[in-house]
Amino acid sequence: MPVFNVHYSDDFDQKLYVEEVIRKWNQGDQEFHIYTSGTTNKPKKITLSRELLVWSAITTQNKLDTTSHKIMCCLPVDKTGGFMQLIRALVWDCEIHFFKPSNQPFIKINNHSFTTISLTPTQFKSSFEDSFEKLNKFQHILIGGAAFNNPSIFIERLKHPLIWYTYGMTETASHVAMQNLSRNEASLKVLPGVNIRQNKTLEIHIPEVNLYFKTNDIVKFENGGFIVLGRSDDVINSGGIKIHPQQLETTIEEVFEKMNLKKRFYISKEKHDKYGEVPVLTIEGNPDFNQGEFTQILTQQLPDYHAPKNIYFTPEILSTDTGKVIREAY
Repeated sequence: MPVFNVHYSDDFDQKLYVEEVIRKWNQGDQEFHIYTSGTTNKPKKITLSRELLVWSAITTQNKLDTTSHKIMCCLPVDKTGGFMQLIRALVWDCEIHFFKPSNQPFIKINNHSFTTISLTPTQFKSSFEDSFEKLNKFQHILIGGAAFNNPSIFIERLKHPLIWYTYGMTETASHVAMQNLSRNEASLKVLPGVNIRQNKTLEIHIPEVNLYFKTNDIVKFENGGFIVLGRSDDVINSGGIKIHPQQLETTIEEVFEKMNLKKRFYISKEKHDKYGEVPVLTIEGNPDFNQGEFTQILTQQLPDYHAPKNIYFTPEILSTDTGKVIREAY
């Protein structure tokens, strides 16, 4: 019979935080405070009700359709992704092992019997390259926290785990929609009990826990669900044409794959005298590839006026401790 218990790696440095959350949970606290990741503004404190946390954990367990879990947590526990893994372990009454957050979480693990893990796209992709067999042993892999572009090139090789792309935020206690990539679902599907609509940006309503939240995200409804186009504050208005950086990045990643390039990058905006704003591409590392070939292929695959006007190179792209890229405008 499953019993909640906790294990820590030797270098895990948030043990006191974990123990404090467990203490508050066991004494019946009804509110918990957590900070957003702060990619666009300063991190802000969000209050989450115990009712919402329990609802999220149970709804997730029902979606995964299993009651036997052994969780590996390699995300910061004071941010939503790691915090909710701890809450799930408490609600599911299961075993959880904490490891120091890293973009290569399996480096110090020789073997494992974990069933469930949550990863950022950056963690997943790096693990796919250097720890494929360890990744393939999971039953469920939840990916979230940022856009996950071109997942098919990874999914077709991972035969054992079910891979879920998730959508949510701190204010909703992590995901409110999931997409089963292993079953070729083409869009995100809201969890039972979640209502959504788009009123310029996406609005989320969970009546059971009396939650309403208006996001900054713009979505497109299709295939019985929705896809996220990007944040409204990231939209580039170039001569009246609305360009979503996330959509551009998907195409760029496809071109990089064709050219066998493995580089981190992001799209942001730059002021322009004629068009107001134009998209620009920032790439991590040196310009050690054929930029002419890259630009030619990319331009052929993009709609008119969507190609980046400039390409910049930087020694390091800044990101949050959960792997989210911090877009810098020029």
